[in-house]
Amino acid sequence: MELHLLTLTIFCVLASAFPPDVLSALAAVEDLQLPNIDAALDLSKSRTNCGPTPCGGIFNAKEQYVPTTGKHAYASPAANQIRGPCPGLNAAANHGYLSRSGVTTLPETMTGLGDAYGMSPELSAFLAAYAIITNGSPLTGTWSIGGPPPSSGGLLGGLLGGSQGISYSHNIYEGDGSIARNDAYLNNGDAHSLNITRFASAYATGLANDRYTLDGFAQDLLSKIQESIATNPYYFAAPFSTTLVVPVAYNFVINLFSNHSAAEPNGYLDGEMFKTFFGVTGDYPNFTWLKGQERIPENWYRRPSSVPYGIPNGFLDVAINFQAYPGTFRLGGNTNGVNTYVGIDLSDLTGGVYHSSDLLDLKSSNAACFYAQFVQAVIPDAAATLLGELSAILNLVNKWIKPITGSVKCRVIGRYDQTLFNKFPGYKYKPKGQATNYRE
Repeated sequence: MELHLLTLTIFCVLASAFPPDVLSALAAVEDLQLPNIDAALDLSKSRTNCGPTPCGGIFNAKEQYVPTTGKHAYASPAANQIRGPCPGLNAAANHGYLSRSGVTTLPETMTGLGDAYGMSPELSAFLAAYAIITNGSPLTGTWSIGGPPPSSGGLLGGLLGGSQGISYSHNIYEGDGSIARNDAYLNNGDAHSLNITRFASAYATGLANDRYTLDGFAQDLLSKIQESIATNPYYFAAPFSTTLVVPVAYNFVINLFSNHSAAEPNGYLDGEMFKTFFGVTGDYPNFTWLKGQERIPENWYRRPSSVPYGIPNGFLDVAINFQAYPGTFRLGGNTNGVNTYVGIDLSDLTGGVYHSSDLLDLKSSNAACFYAQFVQAVIPDAAATLLGELSAILNLVNKWIKPITGSVKCRVIGRYDQTLFNKFPGYKYKPKGQATNYRE
């Protein structure tokens, strides 16, 4: 399948990968050798709750305190306010760090996720821009953290069949193997409602000492992927939504939901905080999900702004997971019922430009180069895109995506053979989902 004109335009912007701050972070592990699985496991277990790069003993109570009173007081979402599959976004909206309507903008996403969680501006901008382009409205610059907005104040246009929001972005933004959500096919297309059993299995990883870690969640991710392959005949690991976003989302929970203090500047996540962020009450394993009631804990301190969680952290964390637990790396899917998983090598997908081993590289530059290009392949042909939308998309790319690129020369992919995905039933599965949209 030849790349579309618009995709090629965006590739020219993205092909030089990531900037000096990313490269310096990658250089920190450049000489690291992992000769065997034990070394990889040791590295995974050594990570703090601040990620592969510790917070360095930094704690500033005034700067890191996250207010949950006044304009940021918790409020349960009203009937016309949208919530979706991401507990962090839901909690941010419930506290007014994002619009309480559940429909937000790119600038608000950058400010809100930085203030609430310490996410870096370039990471939040990239994720928001991608959501606007694929699931939102490029014309209005808005996107929904859940399902489609009400028609009275809805988003305009939408490149992928309407402004459906991330709740209905299966294989584009959302993918199989979530920490606490169902695979879409196994729940009548609903991949945004929480599954208490899946939440409980993640919760069990920290029961011994009431502490949750990146390594413990990496093990849970491996278990969830194996479960999906064994129970979901439509299991499909798409190159972005499942291969990358699903493990990144696991890592977000530890890196962004951990509380920080002078005694533990690298942060810690205990069971009560875990439940609070996910809108869950009760004691293990008898939990109850309070739909749409995710919240930020009281007296909670985020990671320091001087050590935000950004793009390099995300790639390093995922690469470490892949090295330590190889079964967490998936690109492919079930072909003919459960337990019929077949993988795809990037070499076949990219005409030999990249290989699957590139995504396992701890230096991560090759992974960054590949993903920076591939995520744009979902954008339709420019000829089928309204002129106003096309201009809005290019503005998003130039203003919010281009600045994160740097001087590294990436190997440019000239052609994707996406026909390789046709053998996977899950590739073509388009769930409609349930029209709950978290509105009672």
